[in-house]
Amino acid sequence: MKVLIVGGNAAGMSAASQIKRQKPGWQVTVLEKGPYISYASCGIPYYIGGQVESAEDLIALSPEAAVKKRGIDLRLQSEVTAIRPGDGEVTVRSGDGETSEPYDYLVLCTGALAQTRGINLEPGERIFTIKDLSDGVAAMGLLDRYQPRKCAVVGGGYIAVEMLEAFRMRGLETHLVHRRPELAKTFEPEVSGAILGEMEGQGIVLNLEHGVEKIAEKDGQVEVHTSRGILAYDLVLIATGVVPNTALAAEAGIQLGVKGSIKVNEFLETSLPRIYAAGDCTETTHLVTGKPVYVPLALKANKEGSMAGANVCGGRRRFPGVLGSALTKFYDLGVGRTGLGLGEAEQAGFDAVKYGITANSKAEYYPGRGDLQILVVAERGTGRVLGAQMMGPVDAVKRIDLYAAIIQRQMTLQEVFDLDLAYAPPFGGVYDPVLLSARVGLKKI
Repeated sequence: MKVLIVGGNAAGMSAASQIKRQKPGWQVTVLEKGPYISYASCGIPYYIGGQVESAEDLIALSPEAAVKKRGIDLRLQSEVTAIRPGDGEVTVRSGDGETSEPYDYLVLCTGALAQTRGINLEPGERIFTIKDLSDGVAAMGLLDRYQPRKCAVVGGGYIAVEMLEAFRMRGLETHLVHRRPELAKTFEPEVSGAILGEMEGQGIVLNLEHGVEKIAEKDGQVEVHTSRGILAYDLVLIATGVVPNTALAAEAGIQLGVKGSIKVNEFLETSLPRIYAAGDCTETTHLVTGKPVYVPLALKANKEGSMAGANVCGGRRRFPGVLGSALTKFYDLGVGRTGLGLGEAEQAGFDAVKYGITANSKAEYYPGRGDLQILVVAERGTGRVLGAQMMGPVDAVKRIDLYAAIIQRQMTLQEVFDLDLAYAPPFGGVYDPVLLSARVGLKKI
């Protein structure tokens, strides 16, 4: 059997590795249009900020290891430009020109693209996005070449928050330019307010409620035309989110779903036979609402890639869906979220209530404790936990994982309070903040 995999990062290499483990005699070819595979995209802001020494440190599997140790036929700088499902072939453009490659099975792991829709964007070297490792390396080149003093990040999501920290840590005068009075809707207003307060404390200039209309390079600077006037910078990063990279699939007649992502079933099968898809190019199911969603996250991509590979080999592994669980930080402020926010819960038809608590991250008398603030969204009457967000010391917000398990298992606040959680002063009080949040919530529902 010959399996072609389009895309060589998280989902693609997970699929390839799984297939070679189960079917070592099969020919598995990975077609990657860029120069890198198996890199940690989430680590790029920390590379730019200086916490990670080199881009190579972000690479989990080298091309040499993929070929020699795993037996994968890896072809870098090879872009798939067309899929012909009826013929079981793809067209590949590389340094050797265009060729056709046949397949018995095809796995699409084409990822996502930086979102710039809605902005009149004039191309310029000082205007850039960061989506993959090549973008991160190019951004470092811009910083070295131009030695900027003043930069801006346009956007209000995870990458925007992390890149604002990265630029500030490099000593740049750093501005946030964002169309809303708060950060992205993924953050509850209370969490957004805490992050923005921390940003101001670290010297970030906040240009909120500045809808960006046009960005253009002029006379060695970048002009950002907003609803409140023109702002000028040495460099501008656009971090307004991502969109699924699915033009190739659409042209081949593969059915698309939410936000133009590839529609797949629980086995990662597309609408066409012998074609699977995984990672940031696909839709999935939200574990609370049961509805299709587009949530591009690293763990989803790795899991889906592995499962798609297993299913190509004849398995029937199901990917259940996601909660949108995520973590980020801004300097010493950690932030975590999972499940539904209040607005999302109400939109999904739940009679929901949101409440918050503040608890010690460690025992009150233990050195290094901090305030851990928790917001919980629960269903009135039943007490079912629908979502949670938290902010506080970076090491403390990893507790969000406990809420993810609680929500995925559809637990109620009473069941949460009944949990037998571990205790020791360096980690929290006798009543863990999660238990405290459940006790308070029982009075709210």
